[in-house]
Amino acid sequence: MEYRRIFLRLDSNHTHEHVLAELEACASLTSVDSHCVVFDSIIEYMPKETFPDRPWKPGSNPKTAVWEYLKSHSEFVIDKSVEDKLLITVFPDGYLKRVA
Repeated sequence: MEYRRIFLRLDSNHTHEHVLAELEACASLTSVDSHCVVFDSIIEYMPKETFPDRPWKPGSNPKTAVWEYLKSHSEFVIDKSVEDKLLITVFPDGYLKRVA
């Protein structure tokens, strides 16, 4: 069966390296005009002390992985149209739309 729309959510280990590996492994599963949503990119803006028992922090988190991934994957763009519709989100720059 072939699907026209694929919606992918990434929400596990939030370190830069792990999320970047997830994007490399899974993002291509989405179809054109579909989304890959990277959860919890807000970590980049939170105080380091917020996560004392976790390996993620500002500088190593889903948002930094998204920015790195997009440097070499022009088939995806950050879809601000989704984010702009929301009053609050914990996924800033995390809504990736496949355009090619």
